[in-house]
Amino acid sequence: MLMFKLTFSRLKELILFTLPLVIGQVGQMLFSIGDTFVAGRYSTEALSAIGVASAMVAPFVMVGVSTIFSVSSTAARLRGEGVNPHETPVWGSSLLLSFTLMVVLCGLLAIFTELVPMIGLNENIVANVQTYLRFVNVSLIPVYFFQIAKEYLQAFDKTIFANALIIFMNIVNLAMNYVLMFGIGPFPELGIKGAAIATIITRFIMAIVLMIYTYRVLPLEHHLKKESYFDLLKLGVPIGLGTLIEVLMFSTVTVLIGKMPVTVSAAHNIVLNIAGLTFMVPLAINGTAGVKVSYAFGKRDKELIRSYTLGCVFMTEAYMILMACVYFLIPEHLVALFTQDPQVIAYGAGLFFYVALFQIPDGLQITMWGVLRGLGMSKLPMIFSFFGYWLIAIPTGAYLAYKQGMLAAGLWAGLAIGLTIASLVLSYLYTYRMKQISMVLDYRES
Repeated sequence: MLMFKLTFSRLKELILFTLPLVIGQVGQMLFSIGDTFVAGRYSTEALSAIGVASAMVAPFVMVGVSTIFSVSSTAARLRGEGVNPHETPVWGSSLLLSFTLMVVLCGLLAIFTELVPMIGLNENIVANVQTYLRFVNVSLIPVYFFQIAKEYLQAFDKTIFANALIIFMNIVNLAMNYVLMFGIGPFPELGIKGAAIATIITRFIMAIVLMIYTYRVLPLEHHLKKESYFDLLKLGVPIGLGTLIEVLMFSTVTVLIGKMPVTVSAAHNIVLNIAGLTFMVPLAINGTAGVKVSYAFGKRDKELIRSYTLGCVFMTEAYMILMACVYFLIPEHLVALFTQDPQVIAYGAGLFFYVALFQIPDGLQITMWGVLRGLGMSKLPMIFSFFGYWLIAIPTGAYLAYKQGMLAAGLWAGLAIGLTIASLVLSYLYTYRMKQISMVLDYRES
């Protein structure tokens, strides 16, 4: 009975920590949906340009944000070790990390923007895509600083304010999109440039507000130590690259399917958007695992590490099993929310079969990424994920799609196989890492 109470108490703790993160993840997706919603009412060209440009800028945002995940894990570990927050160099090193990402990724996006005409886009949207990218490039600066503050707050179990702010700023962003795109009141009509400016303003407000809040509620010092800065890079860069590897995998699949019949491509896009939205929950649990396991690791408490790991895996798999059942049982109804074309509905329902198959391994692999980050391991997960995605998922999917005539279903089947292998490898890395930790702790105790 005592063990049950402890387990229930632990699970309740994890759920309460995770819920605001889920809301924040969904809120991040709503920014893009809001931009698309307003652009679609402005013009077809604006809708197309913003859709393409948003897809292009997303990897630069996601790589930077994922790299910054190292901040919450490192700060939580030090908190677990009992280090005085006034003496930790993490905050100062985090600000330098944000500046580094700003210089590198904004520079790369600027170069990429000038190469857009060479990609082969429809000539009617090239200029608008470049305009949007040039303006939105500036907004990456507050994105990284906002994420630094958000991750540092999470390390101290403060998850509500930052994620509530994301939801509130969605309303602000939507309103500014209307005002600046259409030109309401004293503001001139700016079209797609207005949408980009709205994004810049929204992100700067978010970063400034959260920075002020962080300084008010946490003891922050601007210590800067080279060792701390490189520790953040050592842990964070493989996480960012791992995210890039996965994003590029799905982007490659989308490009390949884009060359197939329109019905197939349309069905894929609908399925991908639905699966992406539901994936926000395990992605939030990834953040929970990164913080909670780091804290337990800092305390050198093996049982607490296992308890947090088991709790995060349980939450993820319970949710993913539910999603798998939904995808198995009512796929036609899900696709029908987006289209009335019977051919698209039928093909999309078939794709959901493969999406349902990889829900459990996909949830496990993203959760184990967070757990391993909490245990200070990110390089090996990144390397093995690369092998699973690019040497197994993509080749297998291409073989099934083109050699076996399965088209998009073959590519999704390849993803299912790759994600399953990745989840098994990451689970093995967890057991391997725990053996290392146990050996060190047992030696110290003896």
